[in-house]
Amino acid sequence: MEGAVLEKEISVFIGELLRDNFGCGPSNVFCTISRLLVSIYITNFLSPMENTLLTNHQSVLCPKNKRFKRKNNRLLC
Repeated sequence: MEGAVLEKEISVFIGELLRDNFGCGPSNVFCTISRLLVSIYITNFLSPMENTLLTNHQSVLCPKNKRFKRKNNRLLC
């Protein structure tokens, strides 16, 4: 399989996996494969509320927020 095609498939798979498990997916997922390493870059995965919690050093609440959104039919995405 060509490298660029494999990188694209991995990016799509990771985006869908995150969307299915957390309700909201990231804006972008970039994958780069080299001989010894796979690099995955994910952008804008946190919601604005989670970003504020992290900024205010309340990172303990972020996993609870993800679970809450998942339980409530993804209404807060």
